[in-house]
Amino acid sequence: MILKVSKTKKVKGQVVISGSKNSALALICAALLTKKDVTITNIPLITDVKKLLNIITDLGVDIRVGDKQVTINAKKIKNRIISDEVKEIRGSSYLLGSLLARTGKVEMPVPGGCNLGERPLDYHLMAFQKMGFKNVVEGETIKIKKEKIKDAEITFPKKSVGATINTIILAASLKTKTIINNPSLEPEVQDVIKMLKNMGANIDITENQVIINPPIESLKGCIHQVIPDRIEAGSYLLLAAALPKSEITLQEVNPKDLTTVLILLKSLGNKIKIDDTSITINSPNVLNKANLIIGPYPFFPTDLQQLLSVALLNAKGVSYLKDTVFENRVSQIKELEKMNGDLKNIDGEIIITPSKLKGSIVKSHDLRCAMALVIAGGMAEGITLIENGEMLLRGYERPIEKLKKIGFIIEKLDKENEY
Repeated sequence: MILKVSKTKKVKGQVVISGSKNSALALICAALLTKKDVTITNIPLITDVKKLLNIITDLGVDIRVGDKQVTINAKKIKNRIISDEVKEIRGSSYLLGSLLARTGKVEMPVPGGCNLGERPLDYHLMAFQKMGFKNVVEGETIKIKKEKIKDAEITFPKKSVGATINTIILAASLKTKTIINNPSLEPEVQDVIKMLKNMGANIDITENQVIINPPIESLKGCIHQVIPDRIEAGSYLLLAAALPKSEITLQEVNPKDLTTVLILLKSLGNKIKIDDTSITINSPNVLNKANLIIGPYPFFPTDLQQLLSVALLNAKGVSYLKDTVFENRVSQIKELEKMNGDLKNIDGEIIITPSKLKGSIVKSHDLRCAMALVIAGGMAEGITLIENGEMLLRGYERPIEKLKKIGFIIEKLDKENEY
């Protein structure tokens, strides 16, 4: 899909934020831990969610999709995945934990997703091994089976959202105790924990530890609402910040999950107004420069680094960003160079020099790169064509509709369906 973006002077209006992509993928997998109905509401019907639902349907799971919700019944479930769609979404890795918990073994292709540098499953497999499972990776296939389930204390060398969630999903229904040291405690992780506790899981959280004790009884069904997508919210805030004199209001959002993002936006010169479930931003003519470390929650999120690097092209001076989470999350740089953007990656630090962008033909290499290029297209003189535009649909629900509603000039050049 090719996206055609024209220079947009400013955006104005309201954006309703969808449910969190990163929560939804994990919650779908966690729902497989019980044979009872689990209904997940406020679910974003984006490409990655649809693909994951296809995968678990192939496993024999009953899926009923309604209006912004899905009901999952995993009374019947297989433990061998052959679908190639696993290779296209990283979130499918959470099936390792849920299928091991339900059946004691699993075989599936190595999960894929965006190419952001090293995102190995080493921490996941290390945790599984400590809990009593044997792991074998044969080429592009992972095979894991139960040996002797045991109590485990797991310490992750670095914080990992994926490994934390997968370990919690596996441990939640086991008759053993699992302690996770140095866990990730992003809002999405806490959302998964909240649903599991509603299902009957026995989970406690401290400042740097998650403790999973055996449930009193088998996990039951529940109804759970997905938290708002803080990354989608941050994306629209950065879009407004990048376009001078813009004013947009985000609705159905949780400002507390965006504290670090809002602090940064204020430091850049934006005016921010916060209510219980809404955020309004008014952007200045030119942003202040920034010097920022990107890191695990509660630091500024890596998922917004590429978008921030674009916005800072309209700053008063040179800015510096260092992403400590994904070292190769720099695919936007070579594309922005085609648009006259002056960005350099030196020893893992992104150096951004203010630039007047010009329309060009560019290519999105991953989900967040796609949104970064959309913002760049709106800033640039002339017309920008973005190849691989379908990347945008992996994590943003109805993005073209939402962008047009606030006055952003964008259209598709082919007839592929917009989700």
